[in-house]
Amino acid sequence: MSRTHFESGQDSPPVEDASTLDHVHVHPVPASRRRRLFLRLASMSADRALAPFRIRWPLFMFAALVLAIAVLGAALAILNSPLLDISRVEVEGAHVVSAASVKQLAGVKGQHVLLADLEAARQRIRALPMVKEVEISRDWPNGIKVAIVERAPWGRWRANDTVWAIDSEGIVLEGPAPAYDGPIVTQVSALPAIAAGAQVDTTALQMADELHRRGAPLPLPAVLSYEWSLVDGLVVVTEHGRIVFGGADGLDFKYTVWALLEEEAQGRGEPLLFADLRFGLRPSVEIGLNLGRGVLNREPHTAHFADNTESPSREPTSAAASTR
Repeated sequence: MSRTHFESGQDSPPVEDASTLDHVHVHPVPASRRRRLFLRLASMSADRALAPFRIRWPLFMFAALVLAIAVLGAALAILNSPLLDISRVEVEGAHVVSAASVKQLAGVKGQHVLLADLEAARQRIRALPMVKEVEISRDWPNGIKVAIVERAPWGRWRANDTVWAIDSEGIVLEGPAPAYDGPIVTQVSALPAIAAGAQVDTTALQMADELHRRGAPLPLPAVLSYEWSLVDGLVVVTEHGRIVFGGADGLDFKYTVWALLEEEAQGRGEPLLFADLRFGLRPSVEIGLNLGRGVLNREPHTAHFADNTESPSREPTSAAASTR
């Protein structure tokens, strides 16, 4: 340790050597009595503030168990209560369908409102021919609401000397057919069996409606009726004969060929007795009084006929040509 003297002659405080500072330990200054008292008071205030929020776990678990048992007991009491037995069934949207029939088919009266099988009831009601859609919902506390959408007449189908109303999905409806200016398709085949709830070919109805809108290609012959069968599909019956359209594929093209055939027949001064348009450019055709005709159709606008009677040894130009 050394001591330095200033020029003034006064002594300065001794200065420790830097090499000795590494061994010096600094002790913290103890808190004053006032600060210790303040910290103690603050700790006591925090304990009192948090005391209401402290949970005693054994007591909490016991209370939760008691609450769960109470809820379970209440649920069992509700399930067994006769106050929730279905006592009323409301039906909406029933105009043609009998509301009483809907309630009877639902079959949920007297059942518990929570336990009733509403989906099974919906399926039973949905089976009615005049019902298109059904929705069933609970109407608390002891009711059921049934909302139905009835099928609407869209077309007419004749079978077994009866004209049936058909909806847009081809379902045969109950009750009389609607009266309007649309065409009637007559089923000439035995199958399918027609009764309320059966389904028919809506394509035939759509084709008949379109052809009815267009009308015959020429003023004569006029269209008398529309027929349908499993084998031939849709057939247009004119004053002179039968025009087989079959299915809806290529309807515009078939109509154009029909127009060409009627023009050719009119040019010959003979009736078009039969035309099967399902063979594209080579339809089976009969013109005149049961005289077979073949068709040489390469393009619709160049269609012309070959008279099979001109040369006895000549075969019909259409493999589908026939004599009726």
